[in-house]
Amino acid sequence: MKNKEIKVSSPYLSFGLIYKKEKQALLNIDAQDCTLYDKKQDAFLNSYLKGFNDRKLSLRLIKDAGKWQIVSNREVLVNGVAGRKRYLKDGDLIYLGEYRLVFAGYFEEEVPQKPVRGKVAKKKIFRFFEAAAVILGISFLWYCTTINHKSGLDLNEQSQVSTDHEASQTYDTTEEPDSLDYQPFITDEERRESSLLVYAPGENPTPQKLDILFIHTHPDDESLDYGLFLAEAAAEGESTGVIIFTDGDSGFDKYPDRPIDGIYPDAELGVPDLSKIRVEEAVRALTVLNAKVYVRLGLWNRPYTAEEVNKNLHTLLTEWGGETFLVNKLVSLMEIFNPDVIVSPDGSSAAREHFEHEAVGYLSEKAVNLYIERNPDKLRSYLKLVDVQQLAAYGDIPLLDIDASENGILKDIKRRALMMHQTQADASYFGIKRLQKFPLEYYIMVYNSNNTDSSILTLLAPSIH
Repeated sequence: MKNKEIKVSSPYLSFGLIYKKEKQALLNIDAQDCTLYDKKQDAFLNSYLKGFNDRKLSLRLIKDAGKWQIVSNREVLVNGVAGRKRYLKDGDLIYLGEYRLVFAGYFEEEVPQKPVRGKVAKKKIFRFFEAAAVILGISFLWYCTTINHKSGLDLNEQSQVSTDHEASQTYDTTEEPDSLDYQPFITDEERRESSLLVYAPGENPTPQKLDILFIHTHPDDESLDYGLFLAEAAAEGESTGVIIFTDGDSGFDKYPDRPIDGIYPDAELGVPDLSKIRVEEAVRALTVLNAKVYVRLGLWNRPYTAEEVNKNLHTLLTEWGGETFLVNKLVSLMEIFNPDVIVSPDGSSAAREHFEHEAVGYLSEKAVNLYIERNPDKLRSYLKLVDVQQLAAYGDIPLLDIDASENGILKDIKRRALMMHQTQADASYFGIKRLQKFPLEYYIMVYNSNNTDSSILTLLAPSIH
């Protein structure tokens, strides 16, 4: 494979080739020769993908309205999402067995026609490594898609689902869900009626009683994972607050597939602008969800790279300030808000999640245990989130759920909250898609005091899964 001469002409499309997590070469395909892979004919990749012999797969490259699109005769994974068509952007990752193709762009300049033996051309090396930086992180998502999880609704009986807030559908901006009634701003009435208090990192919140305290990791997680619970609690007159560990600064901007208006500039956002916008999006989402408190811890949002994903928990927590500091910080906030119920993500378990989600789940459980020890008879219940697409990981453990399949109001509130996160495809595209297919949220009861008169738990029903 490494001795193969790359096909080169002008113009051409460039792809980085990865095999078993090791980069092999930068391959350039003539823009006029657009059959990428097909064992039934002499296609470009046939000789490069040694050991990959899918005789039923056909991959082509098509130019449509000035953009290049990869088209398959059956579903393939692009960036961990299954689909047959996908407009390509620099850094997009295509999965072919043990091989990965990283799209490195479309070029019109001439390049030397010579073999590339295990090295990336120098003029493209920066672009290639920038794209490769997220490969192992996305590979983790791909791993998650290979597990067959069943829900209580038995929706579509999909054999492949993604677990990091991405529905198993191609991201196609021409079919943006709810685009016709898209409203990126909260209404004047919502703004007037909102009592949301926002606390910046290091700011001491004003003590107040909360019925439910939710803890999570990134702006948009509050809507993706807790949207129905927050909406139903507010509808029943319960006061809610949310602690978010990071400001989402290391994520990816959905630009150019998001609005350009008074909030969103016509440019791709990066640090610090991205985190600022995402905090504003979370404020709008929590206003829609009628929360009372939003506490920002402002910790660094680690990029989703091989180095970070493989980092052990102790190292990650040390870089966040240390386990003792973080647990005590959470306990302090719990004592300030004196909640009846605390809700958090799950820690490391058979259900695989984003590594920062698992770290927050671990810290939350430690903090809840210490809070109960210091403040006996205060907390009524502690719940952990269960991924709607990973129920099988919890076996026969009893679950509680909120089912909005017949409650259009709750579903619409969560949808509107998700739409506030316009920089994030995970929320405003894939989150909407997932809500349409899985209008539920699941929780596991970790702790329940002897005080059983809490009306809050009536918001959740025993689940049959």
